[in-house]
Amino acid sequence: MTLVRALVWISLVLVLVVNAASAYVRLAQQGLGCDPWPQCYGQTAPQDAGAVPAEDSPHFYVRATHRLAASLAGVLFLAIAFLGWSGWRRAAPRAAAVKLLVLAAFLAWLGRHTPSLVPAVTIGNVVAGMATFGLLAWLAAWRPAAGPARDPIQIGPARLTAAALVVALAQIGLGALASARYVAAACEGFPACGGTWWPAGGAAGFDIFAATTVPLAAAEEAARQAVQLAHRLGALAHALAAAAVAIRAFRRTDGPRAAAVVLLLLVAAQFALGAVIVSAGAPLATAVAHNVISNLALGALAWLHCRAQYARGAVR
Repeated sequence: MTLVRALVWISLVLVLVVNAASAYVRLAQQGLGCDPWPQCYGQTAPQDAGAVPAEDSPHFYVRATHRLAASLAGVLFLAIAFLGWSGWRRAAPRAAAVKLLVLAAFLAWLGRHTPSLVPAVTIGNVVAGMATFGLLAWLAAWRPAAGPARDPIQIGPARLTAAALVVALAQIGLGALASARYVAAACEGFPACGGTWWPAGGAAGFDIFAATTVPLAAAEEAARQAVQLAHRLGALAHALAAAAVAIRAFRRTDGPRAAAVVLLLLVAAQFALGAVIVSAGAPLATAVAHNVISNLALGALAWLHCRAQYARGAVR
């Protein structure tokens, strides 16, 4: 099982690279952080902004890295499932390995429709990519035992971490929708948006199957503002859920306190980077860093969920 754990950790790094590269390509094609800001933002459809990047451009190398890392990760997923199957005596890690393969197949299929102006495609790519990272983090937290399996520890913490994971994935979906709707320049001010907490007619922005108009149409400004505000409220819900998980971990004498501290630091970093994106003209590097931190925060939650489900070293 040592080899399987090593493959899981290597896959974690590869998936993080894939997700970060995917975020860079998507956001760069949208014109995030372009000059002059914000007049240049959202003026070119992603299909036209970098379909065939120049070979000496960063975009070309990032795309090549994305494809190579994704291909290697797919091979490792197969190896993890094949090598780990007989060693896992419980259904949970086997189910996680199967889910990894399903998500990899889904992402490969979705890649045929990417890039797209339909938010559902962006949401599918981002949520499935980060869910893959979370599953790998869950497998990395799994500890096989030499002796007979014990019963799961108290169900309360597991329910709490599961709820926090649902909130985190919902917030990730809102972030992907915000990206697909080109909302980076939609709001002035924080936490309200242009002095309002909810613009009239903003519900149209949440139709994930309605393509975004590019160049951006002034008539859709309210929809973009509503999505941006929803993402901000989702960030608050995510922070509260993560804080609840961390507090529960600290209250237990055998709780994974180090992982709880890491989770809180990552969520704080998400908030800080989000504020920089709003106030500094949405720099591309900051937005990609925000994506990376989101991956890590979800991974920390998945790690804590595994430890909440089963006592350390208690099950196979």
